[in-house]
Amino acid sequence: MVLPMDRILLLLSVLGAILFFYLEPYAELLSLRLVDRPKGFAMVPLVVNIGLITYLWWQRREILRELGRWRRQKPVVQRFSDPEICLKLLSGAPWHDSLTNQLSLQVSRAIPNQRLVRAFQIDNGFTTKDEDYGREFRKEAITHIGDVTRGGWNRIGKWVQLTASATFEQYKDRKSAHLDVIIQVVTLKMIIFLLFDLQPDVIPDEKAARIARKINELWMLSKSDTRNLSNKFKPLQTELENLLGRWHHHKRDNPLNMILPAYETLWRVVVNCLIEVAFRPSVGGQWRTTLAAFAADPNSKTFNHKLEYTSSYPMSSVADLVKEALRLYPPTRRIYRQVHLPSESKSLLVAADIEACHRQRDTWLGDTDLYNTGRWVAVTESQRQAFMPFGGKPWICPASSAFAPMMIGSLVAAFAELISAEDWELHMVSGNVSRVLDDDMQLNSDRQENSVWEIVKRNQWDMGTS
Repeated sequence: MVLPMDRILLLLSVLGAILFFYLEPYAELLSLRLVDRPKGFAMVPLVVNIGLITYLWWQRREILRELGRWRRQKPVVQRFSDPEICLKLLSGAPWHDSLTNQLSLQVSRAIPNQRLVRAFQIDNGFTTKDEDYGREFRKEAITHIGDVTRGGWNRIGKWVQLTASATFEQYKDRKSAHLDVIIQVVTLKMIIFLLFDLQPDVIPDEKAARIARKINELWMLSKSDTRNLSNKFKPLQTELENLLGRWHHHKRDNPLNMILPAYETLWRVVVNCLIEVAFRPSVGGQWRTTLAAFAADPNSKTFNHKLEYTSSYPMSSVADLVKEALRLYPPTRRIYRQVHLPSESKSLLVAADIEACHRQRDTWLGDTDLYNTGRWVAVTESQRQAFMPFGGKPWICPASSAFAPMMIGSLVAAFAELISAEDWELHMVSGNVSRVLDDDMQLNSDRQENSVWEIVKRNQWDMGTS
């Protein structure tokens, strides 16, 4: 029988009181009694311990909570923000004369991602320690991307527009809507369509929203509270099985193996990119023209076609808009590796700080916290090396060259057309939206912060405040 921690604390306190009470008379034999004490002093330890027992019992929940926090303390992480060192960390190369990782590249990558195994019951190229399976998973992903794009990007772009339009139709008669929820639903429906050939129109928006919410909740819990994650996964598993059919509960059959990397790469970048290009007053809506041209004929040519506006905003393509969003708001802010050095008895956790690499003033020049597509007019070699939103070799994301950037561009273009600045206004659930947008403040890329954005119908807002 396993006793709860609060019972153990109580038993230890009672035992301490008994020992103090019965051993006290023998203190004189141990030469511990230095002076004569008043009559009844032998009861003092008992009274003190009764008080201690009472206090511990009263504070037991807080004590257990603190013990839990102590057990779940995050390991100390050594971060690197130098692009050259980060690329070496990601490739498994020694980043100093003698600092060679004794762990294999696959194991070094898998260990920090075990929290995702506990949260989502997955086994994919990011979490496996099996090198053969890791190569097989990557090969399968590359093949699938090739199959999906073989029919031409125009088809995918049109599906994005149809899906976004159908979802947004439900919000036309509403006064407001959470921007992150709309983008999560459309992104998730498109990912499931492209991975499993399940057309978006047969996936209810409410179900997609529930799946997205459960993914987000589990992702956050995996970073802090790893207790009972398997039980908390069951509602998400049920939702997916109702949608995609049952799997045999083998981690490698879990559809989230493919869904998570694609979905998590896209949706937060889309939220921030849309806000930057469609709602900043300083932009004046000029990038909407570029996005509209791409939406009308989505292909690699229109994606990379540059339109010139003013000297303040030089020639920019949709590709430039997406790259600048990926620079400022990378899908993965830090990439972790477990490292075991020859001179150390224990392994340590290191991080390639991608966000810091993307904002180094010596590399990117000017105000690196500002969204500015002009950076991509003439890219230097040091900037190319420092730009790694999809990781680095040999594990660079298979979708990095074309699929992921064009999917981000397609989603942003579709929403920019639907959420017109004339009809909708951007608000924050908490915070001063004018201060953020008018002062060109950098947006917060934390997943919790993406939920603060809300679109409000202009006529409804005006009527409510007039």
